[in-house]
Amino acid sequence: MNDARGETTEHANSTVAWGRVALFYGIALGMVSLLGVAFALSGADFFFGRSSTFLQLVVAFLYMPMPLVAGLIVERVAGRRPEIRRIWAEFKPNWRRILLVTVAAASAIYLLEMGLTALLGNLLGVKGVGHLVFTQKGLIEVLTTLLPAQVADGLTTSSMPAVLALYPLGLVAGIGAGLTINGLFAFGEEYGWRGVLMDELAPLGAVKANLLTGVMWGLWHAPLILLGFNYGADRILGAFMMCLWVTPLSFLLWRARQYSGSIVAPAMIHGAFNGSAGFFMLLIAAKTQLVGAPVGLVGALGTFIAAVLVWWLTARAVSTRAQQPTESN
Repeated sequence: MNDARGETTEHANSTVAWGRVALFYGIALGMVSLLGVAFALSGADFFFGRSSTFLQLVVAFLYMPMPLVAGLIVERVAGRRPEIRRIWAEFKPNWRRILLVTVAAASAIYLLEMGLTALLGNLLGVKGVGHLVFTQKGLIEVLTTLLPAQVADGLTTSSMPAVLALYPLGLVAGIGAGLTINGLFAFGEEYGWRGVLMDELAPLGAVKANLLTGVMWGLWHAPLILLGFNYGADRILGAFMMCLWVTPLSFLLWRARQYSGSIVAPAMIHGAFNGSAGFFMLLIAAKTQLVGAPVGLVGALGTFIAAVLVWWLTARAVSTRAQQPTESN
């Protein structure tokens, strides 16, 4: 069981209960695989930016909560009190740390990925990275690739917003979404991945546990990626790219939980990223999904750097919390 600091106590001197890990993953992956089959049979189209509002709602309400369902079942099998009962108790004394790490981590990811795109794409012209757009004309060119032809044909520079204002707006909108509705939807994933699964894998140590969690989390997205989600036609490579991208993200989110003492922090950071993802579509032209931000190699590199920074900057605080008396359940 975890104390309020996100430190493992029950598993500190034990071995991994691989049966429970398999149960968790079997439920989480199995249920979304069935959902993926249903999507495929219905002819769903998840090409990046083209999924309907209905499909997005189905993903939010049926796909994302599956790790929460799996986690609650595993906790029941293990005879543990569900950690979900402690969320508010953990939030109240730690809300400042939760807010701080959420804003800092979300900002780091966003700024680093935009900055790397400017460096590698705009300045160095690395193939596949794309380039940041700074003019209304450039924005129209991007929108032309995203919108139906009859809509895109009616776009004019005078109807476009000030492009430079969209960059800070993307960060603010992402954080705002993470602190509210997106954080709520992301909570189901984080309760499972950074909560129950990381608790079960704790005997491996933080590095091995996060590496394994990252791969499992990445492959959990495969049923959607095989239908064109995030990577379009690059379905097979996209499934591997997802693992490469979310593994450093797992380290960052786990560290946010350690630092804040609550699973709410990684949920909000996760939600903030989802909230700003649309601005990467809007503000980066001529990229490929496997290379460009936010879900390609540039995204993986930016997330890796952000994870290293968050891990390093919170090291003393996490160490201090670990030495404090453990709160019993």
